[in-house]
Amino acid sequence: MRRAFDTSLKKLRLETVDLYLVHWPKPGMNLASVCETLMKLQQEGRTRAIGVANFNKDHLERIIGETGVKPVVNQIELHPHFQQRDKREFLKSQDIAIESYSPLGTGSVLKDKAIAAIAKAHGKTVAQVIVRWHLQQGLIVIPKSTHAERLQENMAAVDFELSEDEMDKLQQLDRGEAGRTGSNPATNNDLF
Repeated sequence: MRRAFDTSLKKLRLETVDLYLVHWPKPGMNLASVCETLMKLQQEGRTRAIGVANFNKDHLERIIGETGVKPVVNQIELHPHFQQRDKREFLKSQDIAIESYSPLGTGSVLKDKAIAAIAKAHGKTVAQVIVRWHLQQGLIVIPKSTHAERLQENMAAVDFELSEDEMDKLQQLDRGEAGRTGSNPATNNDLF
């Protein structure tokens, strides 16, 4: 873990980072040891905060139970078609911030007609409505784009608000597991 951290900082040409994440709960990973290493890096001032990505409730309960360490953030796949409400409730109860991974559903959610209707009513793009949906729920959202005009559009999601009725309509778009576009950390171990 320490070697990976040092490699990351070397590539970034930095001596410290604001947040360092463990990307995936690799099967057989000694989560307590990983967290203890991250705590030491934080105590050394090399990272200001530590977090995780793609960790389920059982992974987090193990970390917290074995080390007392609570990550400040868990980056999870989250968009209107895959809302993960049960995981979000647990994270909120633990005061762990949620960063929405794939907040536009790898583009699949951009084709949703219900969202398009809401966007039209506001004179906004579908992506702006989705970003706004995340923001109004207190989620951290960083949509990926390499196009300057789309980055600017995403930033304009802060100048309007969705009504309670519109938020309810977006909540109803949840497809549960069928809405997932990425791998499931509970079942996919092919990453390693």
